[in-house]
Amino acid sequence: MANEVSNATLVSNGGRISKVLSPFVHTLLYDPVGLRSLMTFRPEGVMGSATANVTKLTRGSAAAAASSETSGGASNTALTTANYDLTVARYLLKFQATDLFALTGGPIDVDTIMSILEEAVELTYTDLLTALFANIAGNVGTSGARLTVDDIFDALYYLNMQNNGAAAVAVLAPRQINHLRESLRGETGAMQWRTDVSGMIGAGVGGVGFQGRLLDASFYQSDSVALANANADRQGCMFTQGAFAYRFGSVAGILNTMINPADVLMATPEMFIERVRDGANGMSSPYLNFYPAVAEQEDLRGVKITTSASA
Repeated sequence: MANEVSNATLVSNGGRISKVLSPFVHTLLYDPVGLRSLMTFRPEGVMGSATANVTKLTRGSAAAAASSETSGGASNTALTTANYDLTVARYLLKFQATDLFALTGGPIDVDTIMSILEEAVELTYTDLLTALFANIAGNVGTSGARLTVDDIFDALYYLNMQNNGAAAVAVLAPRQINHLRESLRGETGAMQWRTDVSGMIGAGVGGVGFQGRLLDASFYQSDSVALANANADRQGCMFTQGAFAYRFGSVAGILNTMINPADVLMATPEMFIERVRDGANGMSSPYLNFYPAVAEQEDLRGVKITTSASA
């Protein structure tokens, strides 16, 4: 037989192409977790500076008995205050696309780029939060050793000693979550009968981020949790509301006075995506711009959890 009309022959001679572009896009595994909700929001409320200085007040003074029925004998009590800064700074993310990219179309298009830029805001807040864990003074866990249930109890004990009455949250690296689950499998006594233990042993109920509740604390997983001790450990953190704070600079003034509205592709009170055109080279660059600030608000509301970064 000869002269068959076959796909292989047509591919060789230009009558067919070897591959066609599928309209479907598979997103590779990544960590989309935003942890901004775990921080205290401090509204802007300031003008004339990139830095907002927040006052901290020490309360909890008890009264003393008078020295006698007719005389007070009281000494002045100092009103103790402190402060911390929230300084906004520019953060940006840029893509550069050619005109031919837009002309040819395809499943990866301008809308895809816009969604990546928009998502970057929450991911940046997560990075800024986890970067502060190293500054926390309190620490539990053992360098080079796996995270155990005992470490979690130690963290809860530490927070309780500092008068933390609010519900705690823990942000741990994936490896730390795995080690915790492994430790839970071997628990006996009262712990083995708790329903929250069985829930934590399974896969995270909230996807990559929220992993479940244990001992009335909420556990989150994030690959932004930093390495420590020459990359031997991961440094997670357990904390209560008020340990960390954030704010953002309103971009309204920039949009109203500095940028041509036609160049703004997307805008919210805290961020905007601006198009910068390079006509000579046939390229356009969408820029994400926003001005966040994240700071440690009260050290005693948190405790580091430092344990092995390896298997």
